[in-house]
Amino acid sequence: MRIPASVRALGWRTGRRAVDWSAERLKLASYVPMYDYREQLDAKTTLTRDERPIRDKRGSTVSVEDVDLTLTPKGLADVAAGREWTGLRVLEVGPKYGIHTRWIDEHLRPSFLAFSDFEEDRHLHERWEADLRAPHAWVFGDLRRADALRQHGPFDLVFFLGVLYHSAFHLELLGMLNRVTRLGGEMVLETTTDPRPDSALRVRWQPGTGKAKMVPTFDALRIELAWTGWRDVTVFTDYRPESDEVLLLCRKTDELGDDSDVADVVRPQRGGAAAA
Repeated sequence: MRIPASVRALGWRTGRRAVDWSAERLKLASYVPMYDYREQLDAKTTLTRDERPIRDKRGSTVSVEDVDLTLTPKGLADVAAGREWTGLRVLEVGPKYGIHTRWIDEHLRPSFLAFSDFEEDRHLHERWEADLRAPHAWVFGDLRRADALRQHGPFDLVFFLGVLYHSAFHLELLGMLNRVTRLGGEMVLETTTDPRPDSALRVRWQPGTGKAKMVPTFDALRIELAWTGWRDVTVFTDYRPESDEVLLLCRKTDELGDDSDVADVVRPQRGGAAAA
């Protein structure tokens, strides 16, 4: 027997009042998640769950040597298994200690390898750059304004590991990576996420450093990717399942114009009768 809508609504309101009452007395916050965006996600994006074993079950990315390593080389090998990634033009964002870089250089043998990083980490790069066999180039500075990367692209494969949540400018970063990647190219992305179930951003003004950061929920990340032309996403479900980190393989599905921050799948706020 189907319960009448009026009875279901009454039950929801009663339950909601009970939650609000309890939250107030326990000094907790409560809110109603909004899921209306899922209509667009379902219609315009693809999400595949890849259950292959990923050899990275660490509780923390920081080692006893105080090295912060996102995704182990063995885990990276698991992601790459079965993919035709050898001999490609590759971009790595934030190579830092060169741990992923050495693996990419040895096992993928890129035809060209480009790096985007801050020049303040140059002393770290100097420890391993001379060991590289692939021809390579550096573009230093803020990735959002790293137009010089276009001289070395378009790239077939991008590694964007452990970077996104350190910034408050997700759309600009993902948009720049779209512009320097060929249509159909791929991006391996790893980031910390907020565990809430809906689409939200945890905005941080970091104590001490004063840096601006934003941590997306998984659904918010999917929306950001879709808006910037990465609408085909695979999530590796076995990657550090007890953590708040996610590991994705994203395929570029849309070109971004030089004067546009989002792909054409996003309806403009203004622009004539069609946008009214």
